[in-house]
Amino acid sequence: MKRASSHVKGFIVGASLVLAAALVGCKSNPAPVKSAASAPATGVSARSDARRLSAGANKLIDAMSKPTKSFHLSFQGQENINDKYLRDRTQAPEVGPVDLQADVSPDELNLTETRGQTKKVAKAKKGDEMNWAMAQLTLLGVMTSPNFTIAIGSTVASSPTNDMVGTTLADKYTFDTTTAAGSQKMALDVTRAMLTSIKECKGTAWIAKDSGELVKFNLDADYLDKNAHSWKEHYEGEVTPK
Repeated sequence: MKRASSHVKGFIVGASLVLAAALVGCKSNPAPVKSAASAPATGVSARSDARRLSAGANKLIDAMSKPTKSFHLSFQGQENINDKYLRDRTQAPEVGPVDLQADVSPDELNLTETRGQTKKVAKAKKGDEMNWAMAQLTLLGVMTSPNFTIAIGSTVASSPTNDMVGTTLADKYTFDTTTAAGSQKMALDVTRAMLTSIKECKGTAWIAKDSGELVKFNLDADYLDKNAHSWKEHYEGEVTPK
């Protein structure tokens, strides 16, 4: 179970490494700019924004994997909930509701997850390795698709604006991959080479100014797999300090 949890986290981090490679490529091979009005954001600032956004999602994963503070994660989505699809990609995706309410602290995890018609409650204390690993796997599993979506979307994200998420001061980023052009499209294509099922994505993500962690997101992703199955997913989530 620990190996499964580490695998999910490692794959998320791997997506960020691909993103980093894309950003380096953009730096080495900048696209010609035709006009200030039509050109996508470039330069150090754009690369820094992309890294901060993608890293923010990974920092939330770290906060869940090795919690040092207490917070509540509220997540609602519409996802492919067909368990058979995970084992057999010829199966047709089935999109349904997903809800997770999780209280995370350094010593205890309390989760309530609903996927379609199936409800699961998990409680684990730090010393209970098996239940702790199971709860961790549920947390990471719910956050995997939003994090992949952010990893891709960060390559075309706009410069952030200031906003508040509850009492937390945050950088608010927006992105839409259908607008990618020039060096942004180059970075997007490199990242897509790893996350092949996500065709397009768009949304808004908030990164806490102090911790650099993802604290809120509202995302949409269009999927297309190698068997020509296409479907849409939606993810919303918010982290509330306790």
